[in-house]
Amino acid sequence: MIIQNIVFGILLGSIYALAAIGLSLIFGVVNLTNFAHGDFIMLAMYVAYLLGVSLKLDPILTPIISFPLFFLLGMAVYLVIFHKIIRAPPLSQIAVTVGLLVLLRNFALAVWHAEPKSIPRTILGYSYHLGPLLIPADRLTGMLISIATFIALHLFLTKTRIGIAMRALADDLDSAALMGVNVRNLNMLTCALGIGIVALAGGILMTFQPVNPMTGLIYGLLTWSVVAMAGLGGVSGVLLSGIIFGIADAFTAAFWDPRAREITIYILFILLLWFRPKGLFGRR
Repeated sequence: MIIQNIVFGILLGSIYALAAIGLSLIFGVVNLTNFAHGDFIMLAMYVAYLLGVSLKLDPILTPIISFPLFFLLGMAVYLVIFHKIIRAPPLSQIAVTVGLLVLLRNFALAVWHAEPKSIPRTILGYSYHLGPLLIPADRLTGMLISIATFIALHLFLTKTRIGIAMRALADDLDSAALMGVNVRNLNMLTCALGIGIVALAGGILMTFQPVNPMTGLIYGLLTWSVVAMAGLGGVSGVLLSGIIFGIADAFTAAFWDPRAREITIYILFILLLWFRPKGLFGRR
């Protein structure tokens, strides 16, 4: 039972990490406090549902279409909203992104109403049996996609000129600008990539859970908790943090109550801020 929940938590946590990595990119590189991130995940899940119902696509395949759409959405949001508040005080950033959160949530409520939406069938609706362990195919596929995304992102940030420029921007914006880095374009690309990755997480999540307009509240708290635990420790820090929260989620559902997952997230988040405000893997 314990090993089963650890395995389940690792599978789930890797998907949580994928949902949070876009927020970590935007927060680390652009230095923007985006409280609407959870509602972008909610919107991505609705888009996966819409594509699944209208085009008969399996949710796991919907990012083929939704990733480019969310990449462009990230560019648009940066140009219209984020660009104007990057240099603003944190309180102003919070106020603006909370307003965006409310806009997205009410848009979803107006279009899809409050009833949970789900796709009735998925090609991943089965499980593997490994001895006494049960491994759901949807979570396993999600974990593999997540790990592949993290590897690709790590290589992008460490081996390409644009990725290295992003890291330089995260470390010292003014020095990077003096060295010739186009700060505006790089910030726009970071926001586009961060929100684009949300489409991957949305497609994976729709394979095993429904979506409603309040889904963004849960994932907003969860992704910020994952990023806070990771600090500025890079890609691997977010992955490990997501797995920690995934295991905590699995044990809460198994030994307490599945409805208490938010309580567990809050407790971990408060303890983290109390004992390690810079995060477990933060460099600074």
